[in-house]
Amino acid sequence: MSQFTSFIRIPLLALRHRLAPLPRIGPLETDRVRLHVLPMDIDFNLHLNNARYLNAMDYGRMRLLARSGLFDSFLRSGWKAVVGAVWMTYRRSLPLFARYELATRLVCWDERWFYMEQTFTRAGALCAVGWVKGALLEGDRIVSPDRIIRSVAPGVASPPLPENFLAWNDLTREKLDIARESVTETQESSRR
Repeated sequence: MSQFTSFIRIPLLALRHRLAPLPRIGPLETDRVRLHVLPMDIDFNLHLNNARYLNAMDYGRMRLLARSGLFDSFLRSGWKAVVGAVWMTYRRSLPLFARYELATRLVCWDERWFYMEQTFTRAGALCAVGWVKGALLEGDRIVSPDRIIRSVAPGVASPPLPENFLAWNDLTREKLDIARESVTETQESSRR
């Protein structure tokens, strides 16, 4: 059941969207969905497992695609949704059977990436927040976010990339550079 979101919840969303579309929102509006912590979602501490936050976030981003009018284009074109980076911060636990709200919003975009913020709240209290940098691929090429947004909201421009997201991008690049160096050193030492 570890892939409940991927193999059940998201296909059911696609079917529901086909039969009775969710109410439409603009690309910069926030989608909110209420969810529950189920027994298959918990770890030994009897709270929402860290990986389940990411599963719920996948579902939240698909809902945002559906509500903003992009889901049909997404399915028709065969685009693939990919994540380039995630940064999670946990504040409070979500215990077994807790009801919580997941809010997903598109913060901005650049020439390659969409930047989203997803928050988990319970009874109005912040439980976790995640930033996601994602893209849609056509084959193995990134589809321009401007092109995607224009298809549902002509004339809508991206808000400026906030300073904290710029810093996150810099940190991500630095982390990747360090990891590449480490991999290269490991490969070189294993050849000796």
